[in-house]
Amino acid sequence: MAGIGFELRRMTLKREYSGILRAYASAAVISAGPWIISIISLMLLTYLLDGSLTTEQVRLFTSSTTHVYAIALILAGPIQLVLTRYTSDCFSAKRREAIFPSFIGAILLTSLIVTAVGGVFFIRFVPAPRLYQIAATALLVHVACIFIASTFLSALREYNRIVFAFFIGYGLAVAASYYLAKQYGVTGAMLGFLGGHFMLFATLAISVYREFGSGMGDRFEFIGAFRRFPELMLCGLFYNLAIWIDKFLFWWFSTSNIQIAGALYAAPDYDLAIYLSLLSIAPGMAVFFLQVETEFAERYQEFFDAVQNARPMREITAAKVAIVKSLRVGFERLLKVQGLTTTILVIFADQLAAWFHIGFVQTGIFRITLFGALLLVVFLSMLTVLFYFDDRRGALISSFVFLMANASLSVVTLFQDESWYGFGFVVATGLALFIAATRVNHRIDDLEYNTFCRNT
Repeated sequence: MAGIGFELRRMTLKREYSGILRAYASAAVISAGPWIISIISLMLLTYLLDGSLTTEQVRLFTSSTTHVYAIALILAGPIQLVLTRYTSDCFSAKRREAIFPSFIGAILLTSLIVTAVGGVFFIRFVPAPRLYQIAATALLVHVACIFIASTFLSALREYNRIVFAFFIGYGLAVAASYYLAKQYGVTGAMLGFLGGHFMLFATLAISVYREFGSGMGDRFEFIGAFRRFPELMLCGLFYNLAIWIDKFLFWWFSTSNIQIAGALYAAPDYDLAIYLSLLSIAPGMAVFFLQVETEFAERYQEFFDAVQNARPMREITAAKVAIVKSLRVGFERLLKVQGLTTTILVIFADQLAAWFHIGFVQTGIFRITLFGALLLVVFLSMLTVLFYFDDRRGALISSFVFLMANASLSVVTLFQDESWYGFGFVVATGLALFIAATRVNHRIDDLEYNTFCRNT
């Protein structure tokens, strides 16, 4: 976790309000940038395009981009987690020269897989102008590659450049899409959105190159990590599929769903409400990035160094106590910040509903799924701790439970009225969090045993 996390946390230690605010804002962008900013950009763009395109064209564009992000996350997720572990091992082995080649290899592998899937989906199953289909496929490839590049962001030190890249990239995407939509309709809107994502990916790729250099090595050496860590690959698949499975089910089976074009569906009553609730995770993600993951990483490294250097048992025990303290303080701050955010949004949900022009049903779903978003941030933090403890099985079980519970409980709520919508997501996240937290507690209790006696 060396890099941006530590650089930003140094800003908070100065106790200057401007530095603290800038650090947390930067952490929110870096930790959840592709997801959070994309939702905001898409909402803004939908509003702007309403005057340039027909209602059907706006729905085609928004549904296409939503499916792009869903497919990109699901396909890139397994590669992301394995690549993260491989990169971490390269850092530990002091093989920085192997990192940039692995980045290139991961981009090539991701592009190949995503192009095949996206090409079939958009060209075969989405009736639209051919140039639009090609642009949507290209957007899918670039979004997936941005997720892959995001794997390396926490190791970079030029946080100003990264934050600037996200805002410029998405700002350009919105502006170009709005301008080209006036000239070339919905195809122009998609081409403009693609252009902004190309600029963002290019900037991130340059930043990775500047940090690690060209490097020398096999670009596809990291693929061997898939054989060594299959649990990480499956965890990346299950977690990201779990995030989207309820949306897919509501798109396909809810009584209020709408067929946009071919395989593109939407569920207006559910979609906007849950996307707004997911925006609320930005404060929690910032705290997670700055406090939980970075602080815990320092304490964990100190413990690992004490074990490796055969220091006295009292020092090892003291290092373990420091780990527990860092987790306790970090999660307390996370719960306070995200809990306060959730409480405020629940109280002022009616005012927000009026601002976003959403109805009574959507407001109710928004209030419900806000609690799911709160649990999701804590669950993601627990998963990260499990990865540090190398409890791959625990992370896999938690992610699988999240997927199956969200799928099954969402199906149950689909057979109820709208007042039940969103409860499946909340309960599923709570179950997954309970399992992950239990595994973390057990791992801490047996930390010495797992460190000295096991190699799993």
